[in-house]
Amino acid sequence: MISAGKRYHFVGIGGAGMSGLAAVMLAGGAKVSGSDLRENDEILQLRRAGARIHLGHDPNLLDTKVDGVIVSSAIGEENAEIKVARERDVPVVRRLHALASLLRRYRSIGVAGTHGKTTTTAMLATILSKVNKDPSYLVGAHCPGLGGNSHLGRGEFFITEVDESDGLFLALHPTVGILNNIGRDHLNTYHTLAAIKEGFAQYIRQSEKAVLAIDDANVRDLAGQLQDALTVGLYRGAKLRATGVVHHHFHTHFNLVDRGKPICPVFLPAPGDHNVRNALCAIGAASLAGVSLTDAAAALNGFRLPRRRFQLLEENGVTVVDDYAHLPEEIEATLQAIRDGWDGRRIVAIFQPHRYSRTQAIGAEFGDAFRQADTVIVTSIYPASEKPIPGVSSREIVGAIGYSTDADLRFIRSKEEVVSFLKGYVEPGDFIISFGAGDIWTVTEELSCFLKKGRFCTV
Repeated sequence: MISAGKRYHFVGIGGAGMSGLAAVMLAGGAKVSGSDLRENDEILQLRRAGARIHLGHDPNLLDTKVDGVIVSSAIGEENAEIKVARERDVPVVRRLHALASLLRRYRSIGVAGTHGKTTTTAMLATILSKVNKDPSYLVGAHCPGLGGNSHLGRGEFFITEVDESDGLFLALHPTVGILNNIGRDHLNTYHTLAAIKEGFAQYIRQSEKAVLAIDDANVRDLAGQLQDALTVGLYRGAKLRATGVVHHHFHTHFNLVDRGKPICPVFLPAPGDHNVRNALCAIGAASLAGVSLTDAAAALNGFRLPRRRFQLLEENGVTVVDDYAHLPEEIEATLQAIRDGWDGRRIVAIFQPHRYSRTQAIGAEFGDAFRQADTVIVTSIYPASEKPIPGVSSREIVGAIGYSTDADLRFIRSKEEVVSFLKGYVEPGDFIISFGAGDIWTVTEELSCFLKKGRFCTV
């Protein structure tokens, strides 16, 4: 797919996956143009690298010099640029199909699962970079420890986060397929959990080698069918295990055990059992790529979590963290990590539900997710690209949480109202965390500014 001198136009270029792919293709000598609705850091960085990017979708951007159009999954066929491209017989491909074409040149490692993909991908990219394999990689968020979300290396390995949301990930046939977990999400694509499980199972079957995190019951069922897979986890039956796990604030210590043999102690600068599982997936995949277990574990000493993955914003008597978690299992795991690592703190969780369709499908499942929180604030739904669905609102989630917990529960519609409430509510020693894939991060950003300066600032 990368051809030096050829031009590719990206529709929806500002997204995490699209911007990373565009950056890699630029580095490979292709010419890149693109469009999106809003400016962001990724677009600014692509412009500095030489991409021509237009804000807004305009059919006039598709001139005769375009050799191919790459489209985000968030863009529909009604887009004016796509229509013009098809009228002119310019090849139009979805991002994952373009990525599949690119990966054929490499030994690829694909990180899949309902959640934990971004962190695991960043961990694996960190390991292979630290041991001088100079991998190429695409990560679904900016990674401070890697200097961005993508890199075109000179090594033989290409590591990529694999998005299952639209079902197109089955175009990928990785050398090593990682599967963190299987949960109910993207039901507008799959409709049932059985269909989701089958999609992930097919992805793993078409991988040459597999790393399966069998703490997840659905993945454990799949592992029973694949005896050659490398199983990892805290679960006693895993081939590669973590034992003696100890959490303290933002750090975790554990012992790495391979098939019953103690290997080495591991220091992981990330909290929670869920990040131990992510690390085991990364260490296991690195071992299949020829890295010793001890070297892979040691390389994680300097790991830094990606942006919006338990991102510390303020730590001055009050701890303020922002997190991308937007599914029940993710939220539950993150709150448990706080409870394990910060004993005795009052936890104030702010949750912005993401998408009307997701709220309609699994809204009732959020009740148990907040059991470890002392205070829960739920805002209005962040719609992403969706139109409202009649009868669907945050109220269903509020009801589920109220039924399952004794937390101080509040529905506060707008982000501005949340900030105003927190200003008078927060006490010394509190642990404040925002959850959501939308723009709820602005609340904790503004709160952190207030706590630093004694007043609110604009973010």
